[in-house]
Amino acid sequence: MSRIYLRYHTPRQVLAGAGAGAFLGLAWYISVIVLRSTGIVDWVLRWQVVEMLWFKDGDIGSLEHDLYEEWMEWRAQRDKERAAKVKKG
Repeated sequence: MSRIYLRYHTPRQVLAGAGAGAFLGLAWYISVIVLRSTGIVDWVLRWQVVEMLWFKDGDIGSLEHDLYEEWMEWRAQRDKERAAKVKKG
């Protein structure tokens, strides 16, 4: 509303921008759901170059544990959950 009040945009422009933003947001959300459910995300995450570039946010000067080891634990947990899901269904 401030864009209209300050006369930077017309109401039509604001509605068009809001509509475009809502459409793109929904398209992104659906794309992510499809990519995850088809296994494409997991496939890409197993590429060697992606595994080499994996990192975790944090203070680099005070890393007290091996990030690769933590990643391997996460991957083992994910695989265990997948196996349980396959067993159920």
